[in-house]
Amino acid sequence: MPKQKRQIEYRYYEIPSDHYVKALLGEAWVQTYGAVTENLLHFHNYLEIGYCYWGNGKLTIEESSINYKGGIITIIPENIPHETRSYNNGVCKWEYLFIDINGFIRKEMQFKRMLPEEVIKRINNQGYVIQWNQNKALTSIVRNIIEEYREKKPYYKEAVKGYLRALVAELLRINEDMDTSLTLDEKRLNSYIEKSVTYIGDHFADDIKMSDVAAECGLSESHFRRIFEETMSMKPLDYLNMIRIDKACELIQNKDYAMEEVGFRVGYQTPSTFNRNFKKLTGKTPYQWKKEENTIGGQAKKNYKISAKPGW
Repeated sequence: MPKQKRQIEYRYYEIPSDHYVKALLGEAWVQTYGAVTENLLHFHNYLEIGYCYWGNGKLTIEESSINYKGGIITIIPENIPHETRSYNNGVCKWEYLFIDINGFIRKEMQFKRMLPEEVIKRINNQGYVIQWNQNKALTSIVRNIIEEYREKKPYYKEAVKGYLRALVAELLRINEDMDTSLTLDEKRLNSYIEKSVTYIGDHFADDIKMSDVAAECGLSESHFRRIFEETMSMKPLDYLNMIRIDKACELIQNKDYAMEEVGFRVGYQTPSTFNRNFKKLTGKTPYQWKKEENTIGGQAKKNYKISAKPGW
């Protein structure tokens, strides 16, 4: 009997423009993990840090699975498929931080010996599972960020920036000394998918074609399309359009560009193509979306009509 293919879902989060972190805290994260979904991996648009207080289960990241129990920290870069599943429908307590680590490094940090892109590449190289008592420095940093967002005292955003600098430094140390952590297998669930989503993320604003993405992966276009659709449950062009519209919504929210300029900046060569794809994915025209976003104070949500959904 052929092995069942794992499906992958894209779950995206939105981080306010004046923050680098989205914290998911509290009783909502005391639950039975994996009780609703079956054989479903997912990945995110930001680095995920998970903090497990208690409970036990199985954590799958890419093609590696490990048993977990309370007292661990997970660090999962963007675009890496993963899944958490409680054992025997038991209850576990996790809390999560989603961090725009790439944006933080580019805007807030300087390195004498490395370019920002090299730092970003090292940190996003792979995922980690770390015991609390194995790296007390990292544990303290993560706890401090969680508590800053839980309490939100005056100047907490400034304090978090300091902790993020320490986090980047500690992740670089871990990367250079793999023996201090329980690292996950570097092998990707599907190296072709990793290459393709990375290429699309880097070149979405260009006039790219699926043949360009296939060539980056070293595949024929037909072979690439088949692998992508089987793995991601969406066509590669749908994924490209999703990334473009996601970036367009960010520009509409944060910049005062004309809509034609927004469309051009995210890779659409004509306003009609931009408008058509925007409405297809969100159910609204760009102008309608902007009006709704302004009406509810910058909290308008994208409602993609494909195999992607907002994070919980």
